[in-house]
Amino acid sequence: MKKLIVSVLTAMSLVSVAQANDFTFSQAGVRISTPSGMELLSRKDIELLYPPTRGPGFVIGNAARTVTVTYDMKDRDISGLDLSQALTTFSSVFERRVPALAWKYRKVIDLEKQKWLQLEFTSRAMGVDYYNIMLITPIKNQMLVLNLNSTVTDFPTAEPLLRGVIKSIALNVPAPQPVINPAPTKKAAATSKK
Repeated sequence: MKKLIVSVLTAMSLVSVAQANDFTFSQAGVRISTPSGMELLSRKDIELLYPPTRGPGFVIGNAARTVTVTYDMKDRDISGLDLSQALTTFSSVFERRVPALAWKYRKVIDLEKQKWLQLEFTSRAMGVDYYNIMLITPIKNQMLVLNLNSTVTDFPTAEPLLRGVIKSIALNVPAPQPVINPAPTKKAAATSKK
């Protein structure tokens, strides 16, 4: 464990906040910037980190996979909801579904002239404790979910990097080249296999 912590801290010390990678998700028109040293994970890597039915569309992570940013568009239109009222419902759902959940913050924030739910909590997955910063907002009749997390051990070092990613979020961004599109839906994937 000590060796892992030393290697993670060494890797993170090499990440320069000034150097960043921009990722644009064309379906939602969303761009985020992550520190250099974080990369887009392959579908195979995502399947190893997340349950097959609940894995996000995209994951950007550090080499050790102890700090990640996930992006997903859910087929749920929450544009008609009052997010202040929805906060209670989301909190209740999380409390039922997330193992060892301990809330840090639950609030509605303004980001890019839009209301977002910001849910911050610690949780446990596969024997590891994580600090999660989840951001949820309606986009194009769907629900955009960004989850920025790190192991609890790494969070003191990772927090400024993750907060920087939040500050970098831009909406209504035209798609540049190359484009990162969300993973195909099950229906689209089934159609493409024919």
